[in-house]
Amino acid sequence: MPVSLGQLIDAVWGHDAPTTAVKQIRNAASDLRRCHPEIGKQLLMAGDGYQLKLGEDQLDAKVFARRAARARHLLQEGLAADALQEFRSALSLWRGPALAGLERPALQAQVDGLNELRMTVLEERFELELSEGDHKSIVGDLALLVAENPLRERLISQLMLALYRSGSQARALTIHEQARQKLKEELGVDPGPELQEVHQYILVNGSLRSGFGAPSLRHNNLPARGGNFTGRTLEQRLIKESAQAAGVDQGEPASVPAVVAIDGMAGVGKTTLAVYAAHQLAHSYPDAQLFVDMSACAAGKRPLTPTAALGALLSGLGVPPRGIPAGLEERSATWRRLVADRRALIVLDDVADTHQILPLLTGAPGSLTIVTTRTRLTDFMPTCQLTLQEMSPAEGREMFSRIVGEKRSLMEGKAVDDVVDLCGRLPLAIRMAAAKLCHRPSWTVAYLASRLATGGQRLSTLETEDGGLSQVFRQSYDGLTQSQQHIFRVLGRLPSDGIETHNVARLAGLPAARVDHLLESLVDAHLLQAVLPGRYRIHELLHAYAIRLTDATDTPEDRRDRFLVRLGTDRLHAGGVASPL
Repeated sequence: MPVSLGQLIDAVWGHDAPTTAVKQIRNAASDLRRCHPEIGKQLLMAGDGYQLKLGEDQLDAKVFARRAARARHLLQEGLAADALQEFRSALSLWRGPALAGLERPALQAQVDGLNELRMTVLEERFELELSEGDHKSIVGDLALLVAENPLRERLISQLMLALYRSGSQARALTIHEQARQKLKEELGVDPGPELQEVHQYILVNGSLRSGFGAPSLRHNNLPARGGNFTGRTLEQRLIKESAQAAGVDQGEPASVPAVVAIDGMAGVGKTTLAVYAAHQLAHSYPDAQLFVDMSACAAGKRPLTPTAALGALLSGLGVPPRGIPAGLEERSATWRRLVADRRALIVLDDVADTHQILPLLTGAPGSLTIVTTRTRLTDFMPTCQLTLQEMSPAEGREMFSRIVGEKRSLMEGKAVDDVVDLCGRLPLAIRMAAAKLCHRPSWTVAYLASRLATGGQRLSTLETEDGGLSQVFRQSYDGLTQSQQHIFRVLGRLPSDGIETHNVARLAGLPAARVDHLLESLVDAHLLQAVLPGRYRIHELLHAYAIRLTDATDTPEDRRDRFLVRLGTDRLHAGGVASPL
């Protein structure tokens, strides 16, 4: 293509061209013809500029592009070894960055394009070498390139895979963490889907390896079961019966899939029950026991998309990242095909809604899926639906005693019962209270109970380094709409067991019909319990959290209204007098 004198001058000097620029360009062309006669014959005048006519084999960029294209063609034909040789041949033409020493703004677009082309072909070569099992030989090259390109996610994922398959799982995970921090600091983003899936693949398969290259035949990434699991006898039996009703038992052929949905308020022990039941039933599902955190209410995370969740499940079955399709429908079809003839147990924890899990459900006979969610899935028809309630007093006492020790509990039996009641018999709260006592040797159980009995100290006593119960409740609150959040804060102005639609409507300044709809939506979210039509109660720890939110936003007028509503409710309860409100 002809290049004018103006373009040449701009490329060499930009806006700082000297008055002798044209003469210098002409002199340089003459010097080129004299020093390199073979090139001089191909340097032709074109208008006021020049044109360099080179054969197809004389320009490295064209030779490189042609060899890379041939490598891709060979790969499509199934000739991996020949394709790899062609990729290497193409890359051997490079001896450093494109147009090194000619760092001019006018050339930057061409420089960037050539360098990007090289990086793309390098990635293709590494991908092929990984698929051919050459992971150890490329670790050094990948490490150097990642150091030079710390934000290039495909290179990072390839380095992680090469390290992992070379037996360096810890280093692979370290590389991921460094990349995650770099992306957050410089770009303000999280790792993309490919890097996340490679990370998940390493986490899922890391504990299953029986050798550097041999994954276990059983795929199991279930979290460890809790050592202080207590109670839930009825729920365990119902889950087991659902699996048996589906025809899954030792020595018995499977007929249909089983799906168990466990819902309940935050902290009631849904995940603990699901994981414990999964371990108890694992012997009936010898092919795979998989766990996926769907992250509906996880702090600092977005809910997992169905596409990403399917990627995690396929990784859990040992499918390498390059074998996982990109699209949702393709992943769903691959997942269902792979589990069609397997006995697999899948736990989908912390689910947001029905839409999030429908593509993940398999119709394969012999499978069991356990779903946990804080929101009742009203559009979902599982084999077994369990709504988890608070523990019984005996179960709560047993859990507390297992953590703090039988001797200590026996010495202060009444105080233990008080602590369990003040925790609202909520398993997470009981566990936190017991853990607090274990870390405070100078405290008695009675002193712990006294702190929990003080309204302002109840939630702060149950705080942990991760935020404690308030953080858990905050996750549920953050998932509400603004209107639902407004109604939830209003609940902090009312007695926990005397919530009536007309009182909420008055304090919220909304029509009763609208408030009724919002209150019922909080029931579905397990942030409220329906007692009678138009009458509700809220768990006392959730109520304490609602009060904390209310106190942070209430005006003096709000506090006056709260007093009047509570006064009217107390009169109603005491003497059957109609509430003036």
